[in-house]
Amino acid sequence: MLATLVDEPFDREGWIFETKWDGYRAIAQVQDGAAELYSRNQLSFNKVYAPIKAAVEKIPHNVVLDGEVVILGANNYTDFQALQNYKSTGKGKLTYEVFDLLHLDGHDLKELTLIERKTLLQELVKQLDDPLVRYSAHVADKGNKLFEKAQKDGWEGIIAKNGASDYVEGTRTLNWLKMKILNRQEVIICGYTEPRGSRKKIGALILGVYEKSKLRYVGHCGGGFNDQGLNDMHALLQKYKQEDSPFAEKVKTNTAVTWLKPELVCEVKFAGWTEDGILRQPIFVALREDKAAKSVKQEKPIKGKTMATKTVTKAAAKVAAKKTKGSVKASAAERSDISLKGGKAMAAKRSDISSFKGGKAKTAKVAADKSSKKENDRTLLLNKQSVVLTNQQKIYWPQEKITKGQLVDYYMEVADHLLPHLKDRPLSLHRFPNGITGMSFYQKDMDVKTIPSWLKTVSFLAESTGKEVDYLLCNDKATLAYMINLGCIEVNPWLSRISKPEHPDNIVIDLDPEGIPFSAVVETAQCVHEILKKFGINSYCKTSGSRGLHIFIPTGAKYEYDTCRLFAEFIARETNAQLPGITSVVRTKSQRKKKVYVDFLQNSHGQTIAAPYSVRPKPGATVSTPLDWKEVNEKLNIKDFHIGNTVSRLKKKGDLWANIYKDKNDLKAVLKKQVK
Repeated sequence: MLATLVDEPFDREGWIFETKWDGYRAIAQVQDGAAELYSRNQLSFNKVYAPIKAAVEKIPHNVVLDGEVVILGANNYTDFQALQNYKSTGKGKLTYEVFDLLHLDGHDLKELTLIERKTLLQELVKQLDDPLVRYSAHVADKGNKLFEKAQKDGWEGIIAKNGASDYVEGTRTLNWLKMKILNRQEVIICGYTEPRGSRKKIGALILGVYEKSKLRYVGHCGGGFNDQGLNDMHALLQKYKQEDSPFAEKVKTNTAVTWLKPELVCEVKFAGWTEDGILRQPIFVALREDKAAKSVKQEKPIKGKTMATKTVTKAAAKVAAKKTKGSVKASAAERSDISLKGGKAMAAKRSDISSFKGGKAKTAKVAADKSSKKENDRTLLLNKQSVVLTNQQKIYWPQEKITKGQLVDYYMEVADHLLPHLKDRPLSLHRFPNGITGMSFYQKDMDVKTIPSWLKTVSFLAESTGKEVDYLLCNDKATLAYMINLGCIEVNPWLSRISKPEHPDNIVIDLDPEGIPFSAVVETAQCVHEILKKFGINSYCKTSGSRGLHIFIPTGAKYEYDTCRLFAEFIARETNAQLPGITSVVRTKSQRKKKVYVDFLQNSHGQTIAAPYSVRPKPGATVSTPLDWKEVNEKLNIKDFHIGNTVSRLKKKGDLWANIYKDKNDLKAVLKKQVK
């Protein structure tokens, strides 16, 4: 289980905050008094950290532990350089900081909550009573305070963990988050330059990271070495030499280059990243033999909407802490039905057994209370695919008590009306794994190696980065259910389809109020409608589900984005000319106070907008709902359209946008008239 980088610390009820240890992540597996100590990529630590292996072998249980091998220095914090030197000197206060317990005497604990696992772990470490194995303590709820201490004492950073989360092996997750004080990045050594002047052996290391399957150059690193370090590094690199550059792009250097097989990983500290994705002032820290080169990617912090807030609402806190409330003080027996008694793990209800073969744990799922498990997880057979839906009882709207499962049910009921608007359109996923009051993030690029093989994706070049992005396509109910299970409250497709990516099916005019009553939005929409009717243009209106209205103008995919945007701008400016007192076409918010923004800039390649019948992550679980133009009047209220009544509205009124793709407006005829 791996942590996701975020950009700043936070306080959150139901979460715990730990020290980010600066060492080697290590799994300890103890079976019948014999231990195996190894890294995440199965590199054995048995010999190099033999004292740790010997210490965990004294544990009177069969266990699998997760932790970090460190050497403690000043302020009782880790000294990574000393840990590096330990391999050759054997000097230093070697310690195994354990923070998770995955198996205990044949019981797979990964489906217990983190707090339950740590409660058992604390008992286990106390029972062992060996200074080489320490329980990694935590602070509940108050991440900002621990982060301040970390800054003061010179730590690398802190880790935030959802106390209610289970353990998912080999997965980078939003239930574990890391906040760094110092910029550190793992990189691949891809070559080195010849030295200049008095420098010996190596000028600078040439560094790279992987983006999907392609190696990308990220800079040179010459700092962080003494003479002995340069000699040792040069000797090590000789066995990795190759004739050709491992990069597809040409790398500029000031001296001759010796290219290397991209297999060796090191860690650097650095000042930041340039706009071109190059490390600023990187300095070598250490080799990382415990890391696989193929796993090395640029770490980019997530900017969640709620990460900047110092606290969350009480309603959200109750949701986040649903499974952990009071569990910090609860005993292991009370919380997990597994406790340590008489030197053995006693299990009351969770009876599935793990067997150890070949030094690895072969696990079985914990037999949790079946009725609660059944309510929380379910599997739907959709389009001949079994779609597993998890955490169905999780509250997504705290005030309304609407669950994730109810959101899935809504989407399944409206799928026949929604899917025509999604078919063959790349999607931008806006994920809310903990509901509307939790952290959210956007995901465009799907990891095609890890998602189910039956999902369909399409690759397009991202103009902003110049890199290929694998977008998800949602053409069926199975994919829709999969998306919603990821926490996608809303569905945001492109305006164009993959068959004609530069030709949108619709033009969108987005009416967004800024400090002005909604009645002004209605008046603006009516004005747009009248202008379009005057030119013989058919249009469709829907609530945004947020603050405004969306007006769609069908094009039949006959025109490129530039033409569509030009037409949208013409309509927007004509509207502004007729309603100058309440509308604006100025993009800057500060220059359009108390106006309705008539936004025509959505009409660009790669832009997305909420689909018809998409739920929005807003209070009230509002839905972006198609309207009859007669409904666009002074009585219209966006809050009247939500997941509680959209299905009944469909049954009563039918699908008001059923024929939108049959309309093919003649835009050029209108534009030509204006030129004349």
